[in-house]
Amino acid sequence: MLADYTRDVLPNGLRIVSVERPELHSFVCAVLVHAGPRFENTRQTGLTHFLEHILMQGSSNFPSSNEIMRAVEDLGGVLDASTALEYMEVSVAVHRKHWRRGMEVLSDVVLRPLLAEEEIEQEKNIIAQEIAEHRDRNGRNISPEELAYSMLFKEKLDEAGSRGSVDLLGEFDREMVSSQYKRFFSPDNMVVCLAGSFDPDEVCDEIKAQFGEREPADDLPEPVQSEVKSHRTRCVYRHTENLPVVQSVLSHRGYPIRDSRFDATRALCEILGGGLSSRLFSRVREEYGLVYQIQSYLQGFSDAGAVNTSLHVEPDNLLDAMSATLDVIGQLTDEGVHEQELERYKETVRCGIEIMCDRPERLAEWFGKQELLLEPEDISTPGEHIERQESLTLDHIKEIGGQLFDPASANLAVVGPFHEEHAERLRERFPAEEAEGLSE
Repeated sequence: MLADYTRDVLPNGLRIVSVERPELHSFVCAVLVHAGPRFENTRQTGLTHFLEHILMQGSSNFPSSNEIMRAVEDLGGVLDASTALEYMEVSVAVHRKHWRRGMEVLSDVVLRPLLAEEEIEQEKNIIAQEIAEHRDRNGRNISPEELAYSMLFKEKLDEAGSRGSVDLLGEFDREMVSSQYKRFFSPDNMVVCLAGSFDPDEVCDEIKAQFGEREPADDLPEPVQSEVKSHRTRCVYRHTENLPVVQSVLSHRGYPIRDSRFDATRALCEILGGGLSSRLFSRVREEYGLVYQIQSYLQGFSDAGAVNTSLHVEPDNLLDAMSATLDVIGQLTDEGVHEQELERYKETVRCGIEIMCDRPERLAEWFGKQELLLEPEDISTPGEHIERQESLTLDHIKEIGGQLFDPASANLAVVGPFHEEHAERLRERFPAEEAEGLSE
């Protein structure tokens, strides 16, 4: 089976997933933590992302960010961290002969961060600049992706989105950061995933020595932000001169990654707007010349999901581009996909998955994310994933498309220098309830 794996669970609840590829020269270890914006209340928005930054600013044996990075980069390796909506990942990738040193750095960063007060105050300035990239001069959120996220998970929208705000950032202190760390970084809320070339006994012994003594949590954290259950069509229009073109996200509620309909949703998303030969790109950009950029992308969570279509368009083309997009989606819903489209999709899956298996960092995330968000019996290998895609049929995909692209479960966020008369005409084309909560 393509990229088989082994799984072990320590007495304290830490899960270890190993994917051996002995022909490779690289070794990757990724630590995934069940945390992120979905676990944050309105006072905490952005705190997990902030914690991710602070982890990299110093640990017990490597007391500065420079010492952390030098310890890995001097080996030709890479240490990285990221925060998704439902999990945080910290990973190290090194040559297989340096696996032990890579593990020393990674475990120190994850298990023994300093969370120094002076670093917290300095990092606020960095994060504030990141937040500012998605705000206008009045402090309003002008990220259509964040507005789409808010409509999926919040009854009343706020300016914080998923990144937070400068005002919230100013309230973060060492006590809050430390509390967030203790809340999530318990072994039973974490997965360690190994991929590449390594001796599983040696590496697992090292993990047990580093992580095995940490006590499990009394209660595992649950998401605070749940999918909005009232499936009404909502929209947000934000006029701003801060963007050179209008950016919009049309979002259709999808299915969780554990749902049997998720595979068909993935196929629909790819055929609709997943590449330069997709229906949307071919029609709206190449044939009509209405947009510079258009694509569809899939979001899958443990209990929710969405298919988002993103457009970057000149204000004068906004209505025509959105109308053309809705027409393409309507045609896909009415007719389903063509046999040639489905076969092309299946071939891209076969080749894409096999190429992914050559990249241990992708394998680590593939298995680590599933282990974190799914039940053990629901985890699939890359080979099993290919088999599921091969079993998709035209009738099944058409049935799922009719459910997925229901206009009653769609949201629209439009941001940029659009003309009000164009927005009014678009409101007629896409009738929806104006989302509440955002200040104008």
